[in-house]
Amino acid sequence: METATSDELFSILIINPNTSTHMTDSLKSLIQNLNYLNTHIDYFTAPKKSSVGPDGEEIEGIPSINCNSDAFLSALHCLPHLKPLVPKYDAFLVACYSAHPLVGMLNKEVGIDPMVRGGEGQCQSRKKYVTGIFEASVSKSISILRSSVYSSVPNVGKAIGGAGSNSSFGIISTGEVWKDIFRCAVQDLLRQLSGIGVHDDVNLEPLFAGVETTGLSAVELHTTPAEEVERRMVEATERLIKSTDRSIVAICLGCAGMAGMDKSVRQGCQRALGREEGDKVIIVDGVIAGVELLIAALNETVIG
Repeated sequence: METATSDELFSILIINPNTSTHMTDSLKSLIQNLNYLNTHIDYFTAPKKSSVGPDGEEIEGIPSINCNSDAFLSALHCLPHLKPLVPKYDAFLVACYSAHPLVGMLNKEVGIDPMVRGGEGQCQSRKKYVTGIFEASVSKSISILRSSVYSSVPNVGKAIGGAGSNSSFGIISTGEVWKDIFRCAVQDLLRQLSGIGVHDDVNLEPLFAGVETTGLSAVELHTTPAEEVERRMVEATERLIKSTDRSIVAICLGCAGMAGMDKSVRQGCQRALGREEGDKVIIVDGVIAGVELLIAALNETVIG
């Protein structure tokens, strides 16, 4: 991992909690295109060697996170390797599309050690930030809904949660197991209204249209022939749009391994809605949303 230069105000660590270096490489190419010149970004991939868990047990690296138990084990596996890195970075993005336990674990570590790099090698106190691509994408989707159809309506916050609102967002993910997991996780997250900047009297739960899946794991997205992956992404998108009578304004890419696959989702939108309406749907990449959220938070810290 490289050292931030004097021209770079912030440092962010992108964390891939599975052992796939191919997936990490796909994240690098996506984030490099964002051109955040004042931000130093490093990448962490879960090591393949085992770690020692909190009870002394041996925990192997997870090659593909395909359920909640995989996510939990990957968090326990990565945490010992990440703890020494906490003082080096201003923010951390967990690049696994789930309510990943590593987000909470790192938030705890950040609270334990709030000191970060200052000017000329000195240390100073600066608030640090941790989020996951799942949380960032849902937050981004709510922001999109709030600023879309109802931007000209008085008391817009209440409008988007009310019966008169027809806008919604959904998720395209990998295996079938994630359908129920995300239904619960999204609703839980939407109830945490203060965490995503919405007033407490707004009911956001009806804004979630649901989840459709490709039937491929995160690793299989990169090992399956591209034509088959595209077909499955397109068909999943069509099913999502046709499964609800609400207008889908935004669709989240529900896997870090889907980084850069927005064209297939766009094609599914066009097939379901026609080209003109299909082009209006906003495709939310959680990795991009996460980096944007963290940089915005860090900039506010400096301004404040």
